[in-house]
Amino acid sequence: TATDSITLAIGTNPGGGTLAGTLTAAAVSGEATFSDLSIDKAGTGYTLTASATGLSSTTSVGFDITVGPPTQLVFSGEPSNAVSTVAITPAITVEVQDAGGNLVTTATDSITLAINNNPSSGTLSGTLTISAVSGEATFSDISIDKVGTGYTLNATTSGLSTDTSASFDITVGAATQLVYSVEPTNAVSMAAISPAIKVQVQDASGNLVTTATNAVTLALNNNPGGGTLSGTLTVAAVSGEAVFSDISIDNAGGGYTLDATAGGLTTATSASFDIVG
Repeated sequence: TATDSITLAIGTNPGGGTLAGTLTAAAVSGEATFSDLSIDKAGTGYTLTASATGLSSTTSVGFDITVGPPTQLVFSGEPSNAVSTVAITPAITVEVQDAGGNLVTTATDSITLAINNNPSSGTLSGTLTISAVSGEATFSDISIDKVGTGYTLNATTSGLSTDTSASFDITVGAATQLVYSVEPTNAVSMAAISPAIKVQVQDASGNLVTTATNAVTLALNNNPGGGTLSGTLTVAAVSGEAVFSDISIDNAGGGYTLDATAGGLTTATSASFDIVG
C-alpha cells in the first residue's frame, strides 16, 4: 500500500560523477522504479543510496561506470601566449572524450589543428595533424608568425565534435632585421627625396619591434651616377622605425639603391630609384 516518494543519490563516488535522470519517484504498490538514471564519469565501485522520509535508507551493491563511445574533442592542454615563430609551450594537447567528458583511452584518431580566430592573418606552423595515443594528441612544435591578440585554434577529426581553444596572444620576437617600410622614390638632383624614407626594425617574421631604438644608417649601394648621399644619414629608431626626411643625391643616374644598416641586424637594400638633373 506504500506510495512514499523515494530519492536516489550517489553514495560512494569513485569517479566524481553526477547522477542524472529522475531522482525522486513515488512508490507504486510499494515499489519505486527509476528507468532513466545515468552517471557521467567512469569509475569502479559506485553505490547509490535510497531514502524516504520516516524510513531507514538503504545502500546499493557496488557497480561500475565504463567509458562511452567517443563523441568529442577537448583541449586538455590549452595554447598559451608565445613569441612569434617560437613553439608554443607547454605543448598543446587534445583529448578524445565520450559524452561525459571521459578520456577514451583506446582512441587513435588523427586530430588536426587550425587557426579559428586570426586577428593578424598569421600562419600556423608545425606538425598540424597528430594521431592520438591512448586518447590524447600532443602538439609540441606549433607556432604562429604574426603578432596578435586573441588567437584561437580549432581541433578537428572526422566524426567527432570540434573544440575551440581558449584565446591566446602572439608577441613580437627579438629584433633581427631592417626593412624599408617606405622606399626611396625618384627625385631631382640635390632635392630631398619625398616622401621621407622609412626603415623598420623587425623580428624574423616581419613584425615591427616597437621597443627598438637602434641607430640606423643609410649609404649608397648601387651608384650609377657617382653621386654623393647627403642629409642626416644616421637616425635612431623611434617605436621601431627610423625616418629619413632630408636625404638627397647630387648626380643624376638611373637605378640608385640604398643600404640601411644597424649593428647586429640584417642589412636592407632598397628598391632602385632614379635621380634626374
